[in-house]
Order: sequence, then C-alpha cells, then structure tokens
Amino acid sequence: MNAQEIAGIKKREQLRSMIEAIGLAGLMSKGFEFVSPEEQLSDVLKKMGQLDLHEMPVSLDGKRLMGVVSYGTLLKRRNLPITTKAGSIAIMPQEITPDTLVTEVAEAFMTSGFRQIPVVRGQIIQGIISRTNMIKIVQGIRDLSELKVRDVMTEDVQTVGSEEPVEAALMSMKNLTIRTLPVVDKENHLTGIVGIKQVANYNWRERKRETVGEMTGDNSPVKVKVSSVQLDSVITVGEDANLGKAVELMLENKVSTLPVVDNGDLVGIITKYDIIELLASFRQRDMVYTQITGLDSDDKFAAELMDRDITASLQKIAKISRPMLFTLHVTKYNAQATTNKYSLNGRLITENKVWVASAVDWDLNRATVNLMQILERRVIERKEEKIDHRKRAKNIGHH
Repeated sequence: MNAQEIAGIKKREQLRSMIEAIGLAGLMSKGFEFVSPEEQLSDVLKKMGQLDLHEMPVSLDGKRLMGVVSYGTLLKRRNLPITTKAGSIAIMPQEITPDTLVTEVAEAFMTSGFRQIPVVRGQIIQGIISRTNMIKIVQGIRDLSELKVRDVMTEDVQTVGSEEPVEAALMSMKNLTIRTLPVVDKENHLTGIVGIKQVANYNWRERKRETVGEMTGDNSPVKVKVSSVQLDSVITVGEDANLGKAVELMLENKVSTLPVVDNGDLVGIITKYDIIELLASFRQRDMVYTQITGLDSDDKFAAELMDRDITASLQKIAKISRPMLFTLHVTKYNAQATTNKYSLNGRLITENKVWVASAVDWDLNRATVNLMQILERRVIERKEEKIDHRKRAKNIGHH
C-alpha cells in the first residue's frame, strides 16, 4: 500500500467520523402528521397528496407506532379497494432510534425504499427522519459538497414518453422500483417529469368514478396520456455542478429528482436516493454492502451465479481501490414473446470514487459479467491515469 492509498483511507475515515458525529436528534423533524388505523385508503391518499408525503405513520394517538402506510406498498398492491383501512395495509419499518448512526439510517432508506422513517424509542414516536433531512449533511461537509454531479449521477436514465398511457409509467415504476420518471417527446427531448404521487392519485381516483369506457359499455376505459398528469416545470442541473449545488436545488424547489442536462440533452439523473447511497457507503462494515433489486422468483437460480460473478469482480477491484458499496438494479423486458431482455444498472462506491455502469443482454448472467468488466476496466484505467500523471509530474520536476 503506497502513501497515496494510505492518505485516501485516512481521508475516508475522517469523513466517516464527521458524518457519524452528526446526531439524528438534530436532523429529524419533531412535528409530524399521522393517520389512524381506521382511516380509509381514499382519505389517506388525499392526505399524503396534500402534505407531499410518500409515507405516513399509522397511530391511534400520534405516539405509539402501529406501522407505516407507503406509496411503495400501495404500488405493489394497486388493486386495493379505496375503502381499505390504513391499519390493514401498514407495515412496520426497521427500528430507528435517536441513537442510530446516520450511516445506518442511510442504509435503512436503501433497503426499505422509504422517503421518511419514524424515529422511535420503545415504539413511541420521537420524530420523523426523511431523505430531505439526510441530504443536508452534504452541505456541512466540504469534501462531499465539492463532489461533481457527474461522479454521483446515474447515466442510463429510464424515461417515459409523453404520449404513452399513464399505465406505462405505473408499470415502469413498479418494475424498476423507482418513483420518478423524466418525460420525453418523440425526439427524446425532456418535456416534463412524472412522479408516483401523480400516478397513484390518478390510479385510485379512476376507481372512484365511472370512466368513459364503462359508460359506453367498452371494457377498455379511455387511455389517459402521461402528458395529462406530468409536471411540466422541471428543475435541472449540469453534470459539472457540485453536489452541494444539486442538494441546494433539491431543497429550494422541494424536489427529489434532478434530470442532468448538457446543452438541453438528457445525460443523466441524480436523486436524493443517490446521495443517501453515498452516505451509506461510509458505514463501517466487514464486507462490501451489496444490494440487487428488480429480480423476481424466476431469476433465483441466476441470482446465485450473479452473486458469484459480482464477488469475484469486487475482489479484483479491491486490489486497486477498496469497494465500500455496490448496488445493481435489473430491468426485465419481454422484448420477444418467448425471450426476456435484461437491462442492468450498477453503481459501485469505492473509497475514493463513485462508478456507474450499464449493460444489456438477453442473458442475465452474461449481462452481469459485462457490467462488472466495465467497472473493472474503468477502475484500472483510472489507476493507470494516476500513475501516468505522477510520472509526468516527476519528469517535470527533474527538468
């Protein structure tokens, strides 16, 4: 291990100490809204929409936690009657106390997909910690704030067409486990953005009234286009902007997603989740934290091979730069009647950089190998660039 690598490790440990020194009690919101277990889904959705919340605690008295109602849960069970009571669809989140380290909280956000989690002590709610609270950490730590957006963003952006039916956006969100989609026109220009709130409210609102199709005796109700529910005003950021600037835009405009543009072209996307993922990478652990999402029961056998290939690749990368966290999302398309096509998006956080890569293939395991090889190659190229830079600097010094 050379002096530069030792310095990198020391720097990372210093950053981890700074992040974990931030107490949860000072970040969380003490005031919060809740729903009773007897409230109906229609009223819960209305309240969530009005308050701009993706999750709400369920409680009889606003003190003892009985669970959480989440848009994510509703998305998976979208045929629920609007009369369903909150208590029957509430799920109990991972226990977060005021003493929980913020790096552990960041990991809890990743595993749950929640945007806000109740903070409890003995099941009594102390407050709410949200992604919004968490990303403020970046603003107070210069080394995080000065990271470039291009080093954290996702390059392979999942979009939805403005002329596509809302059903298409709903299915994409369900299959991709994401909550916000940039909307593009036929020329692939950014025209708006659509979130889970617009889709969820449309989905259950349509159940409450007769549709044109039902009134005319047609079994296929009128297809409402994404353009009719999308938000047309989109806040964007440039790829060369600092992460601190991206956080500032998110907080000022109360948005969770920023499309990244270059001369009007959509080149990536950065979300609060990406920043949460960065914070989670600083958690001290014996092994690399690995998370694979998007797989279904049909892919169980492939998952074992994927895990083997990912582990082998991370071991190679570890010889150059220590991996801290790796996430992989799989999207499966029925491109042909009998064959699936797989699109993989991977994000690797090492001790000194964030790496992103994508791969598409008809074979899931081959796609995994291709993606990991891309990451390996990029890490090696970065190392070679650094060696070459040091050699040039040394030669200049001798002259």
